[in-house]
Amino acid sequence: MNFSTAALVLLPLSCSLLSLPLAAKCSKEFTAIADIQGPGTQSPLVGKTLTTQGVVLGILYQHSKQPMLLLQSVQPDDNPQTAEAILIADKELAGLYQQGQVLELTGTVRELQHMTALTNISHSSVCADQQPVRKTSLTLPVKQLADWESLEGHWLSLPQQLVVNDSYGLARYGELLLADKRLFVATEVTQPGKTASAFEQQQQLHEIVIDDHNNKQNAEPIAFPTGGLTAVNTVRVGDKVQGVEGYLVQTKAGYRLLVSKAPEFQSANPRQTAPNTKAADTVRVASFNVLNFFTGAGNNPQFPTKRGASNAEELKRQQAKMLATLTALNADVIGLLEVENNGEAADSAIATIVSSLNQQLGSAQYAFVSTKVKPGGDDIKVAMIYRKAVVSPIGEAAVNLDAPFNSGSRPPLAQSFRHPASGTEFIVSINHFKSKGSCPKQQMPDSDQNDGQSCWNPSRVKAAKALASWLASHPTGIQTPHQLVIGDLNAYRMEDPVKTLEQAGFVHLAGEDQHWSFVYRGRSGSLDHALASPSLAKQLTQFQHWNINADEPAVLDYNTEFKSKHQQQSLYAPTPFRSSDHDPLLMDFKF
Repeated sequence: MNFSTAALVLLPLSCSLLSLPLAAKCSKEFTAIADIQGPGTQSPLVGKTLTTQGVVLGILYQHSKQPMLLLQSVQPDDNPQTAEAILIADKELAGLYQQGQVLELTGTVRELQHMTALTNISHSSVCADQQPVRKTSLTLPVKQLADWESLEGHWLSLPQQLVVNDSYGLARYGELLLADKRLFVATEVTQPGKTASAFEQQQQLHEIVIDDHNNKQNAEPIAFPTGGLTAVNTVRVGDKVQGVEGYLVQTKAGYRLLVSKAPEFQSANPRQTAPNTKAADTVRVASFNVLNFFTGAGNNPQFPTKRGASNAEELKRQQAKMLATLTALNADVIGLLEVENNGEAADSAIATIVSSLNQQLGSAQYAFVSTKVKPGGDDIKVAMIYRKAVVSPIGEAAVNLDAPFNSGSRPPLAQSFRHPASGTEFIVSINHFKSKGSCPKQQMPDSDQNDGQSCWNPSRVKAAKALASWLASHPTGIQTPHQLVIGDLNAYRMEDPVKTLEQAGFVHLAGEDQHWSFVYRGRSGSLDHALASPSLAKQLTQFQHWNINADEPAVLDYNTEFKSKHQQQSLYAPTPFRSSDHDPLLMDFKF
C-alpha cells in the first residue's frame, strides 16, 4: 500500500506492547488480528473459530441497542496491507470492557456489512488494564481507494483542515461528506468521456464521510455543526472543518468515520443575504426554480398535491421562503421553473405567485406572461413574470409544443420585451430540459453511456438544437438580435446540450469563472445556465449565481416530515435559504 507523503503515521501516543505481562488466564498462543484481517477485502479465515488478543480501542454505538467493541492489535505487523483492528460483535461485552484493556477472545470470524468481525464469543478474559491505544494519522487524499480497507476499524486522526462537500444526509443519518477541497462534477470542468471518468476517479480519493456516531435516524439535536443545526446556525458546503477524528467503519454505503469527538466548524462560505446590487440603469433578468410550487387549485381534496407541499401549512412555509427569494432578486424579468401546470386562474400557481409577491411589495409591480395554450401535459411548467414599470411585453407569448418538447423536456416559453427607457427590444426564453433520472431499462441511445452525462443526453441535445432553431424563427413575431436562453438544462457546463447551444452562436454568460447552482452526491456544478446572442452578451454588466440553496442542508427547507415539533420551528425561517434545491441565476444588462 502506498500513501501520499506523510499520509499515514502513528501518533506519538502509540506504544509497543510486546513486553506487556499477560495474566495467567491469557494464552501465549493466539491468532493475530492482522492475520484475521488478511490483505484482501475479506478475511481469509471466515467461518473459523479461533482465539485472538487485542487492546480495546473503543466502543461503537455505545448508547444504542447494539453496541460493539473495536479491538486493536497488541503489536502491529509489518504488512501495510492488513488492518490492525477488528470488530467484536457482542453487545454484552461492549458493556463489560473499557478502552485500554487487553482482552483475549474466542469466537467465529464473519464479515458483517463488509467489516471483519468476531462473533459468537465463547470466551473472554482480561489480560491487562490501562494500556495505551494507537491513533493513526491520515492526510487526504489517499493514493488508492483500496487503502481504506487496510485502515478498517482504525482510530483515525486527520490533522488537516477539511471542507464540507455535502450535507444531504445530515438530518436523517447524522453524516457529512468532507474532502480536502471543494469537489466538482467532472463534466462541469472537463470533457465527457475518459477524461471525465479519470477526473471523477481521482476526486474519490479526496473524500471521507463523517458520522455522528449515532445509529438512530432523525436524531435530535442534529450533531453538526458545533452547537447543533438550526435555521440560523447552519453548515454550508464550502465550510471548513478541523479536529476530525474517529473510528473507520465500512457499511453498505461505504467507508465512514464515526467521530470520537466533536469536530470544529468554521464558516468559510458565509451566507449572502442578498444578491449583488443592481445598478439603477440596468435591466436584471433572473431564473429561479420554485421547487414544485403547487397550490392544488381544482383538486378535491386540495392536499396532498402531486408534488410540493403536503398540506396547507407546508404551502404557507414554502410560499414565504419563495417570496423572500423573489423579492430579494429585484429582477425585472424572472423565469420560473417547476410551477404547477394548473392554468392561469386566480388560484392557480402562477397567479398566486404574482398576487402574493405584489402583496408583499405593497403594489402591483409584477405581472405574469399569459399563454394562449396550455404548456404541455406535464404536472409542472416553466413560467415568466416581469416588472411592469421597467419592461413591456411585445408580440405574442410563444410556447413550443412540438417534438422534442412533447415528451420529457418541458415546452419552452419565450416572450419579447421592450425596455422603454432605451427603446431596446429583447427576447427571453425559459427552459427546463429532460432530467438525468429514470434511465431507460433497455439499452438505447438515451441510455447512460458512462461518459459522465448520464442518461437522456441525446434527448437534451435534440432539445437544444430545436430551441436554437425555434428562436431563430422569431416565434414571438418580434425580430430582434437580442436573445436570451435561461433555465435548467439538466446538463453541466461541458456537456453536449450546452455545447450545442454555443455552437448555434449563443454565448455562455458565466464565462470562465467557476460557478455552481446544484450539489449532488458531494459534487458541485451548474445545471442552470444563461446563454445570450452575441449582441446581447455585449450588454452584460454582471452575472451571478446566488448560492442560497445548493450549499445549505436540505432539512432547512419548508417540509415538516421527519421533524419534531421543536425542529419544525428551529429548522425553519421565512428566508431565502433553502427555498429550493437549485440556486437562482441573475444577469444585468445595460442598454
